[in-house]
Amino acid sequence: MPPFGVIVCPRCREHAQILELACAKKTRCQKCGASLEVRKLRVLFSSDSLEEAVSARTLLQARVHKLEEEMESVLAVEGKRVTVTKEETEAPPVVWQDKRPPPKRSPLQVILRLLRSNGGEIETGFLISLAKEQGIDEQKLEAILEKLKSTGEIYEPFTGKLCLA
Repeated sequence: MPPFGVIVCPRCREHAQILELACAKKTRCQKCGASLEVRKLRVLFSSDSLEEAVSARTLLQARVHKLEEEMESVLAVEGKRVTVTKEETEAPPVVWQDKRPPPKRSPLQVILRLLRSNGGEIETGFLISLAKEQGIDEQKLEAILEKLKSTGEIYEPFTGKLCLA
């Protein structure tokens, strides 16, 4: 019988599943639907026994969802009790890093976000300094502010202060 392996989806990091290691080349995450190559996955537990793999998957799923203390690690499987110890499923901690580039926001969205994060009102000088930190030059900022004023999204109650409408 081929050995069974337990993996956690590296994309959503929310779902543990069991694979037949000898047979599968690709699989799909049952939670997020991501296509995964088996040879690139980290196998956290493997066994020749499906019952042990099910127990390990259940325990691992509880750890992923932080329910471990609420769940027993001894499970009833087909009338007999199968115990999975923590040592069998222990793996060194994995540092997950999002390798996707940060989403690009338009300068207009950045300005509106800055206004919202400051309670809907901000001094013009402070906005200019924050916009420069975000990579927006002063000319572009002036053009964006004029556009926002003309559409009525912001207003200037007095010189030097901007407010969201």
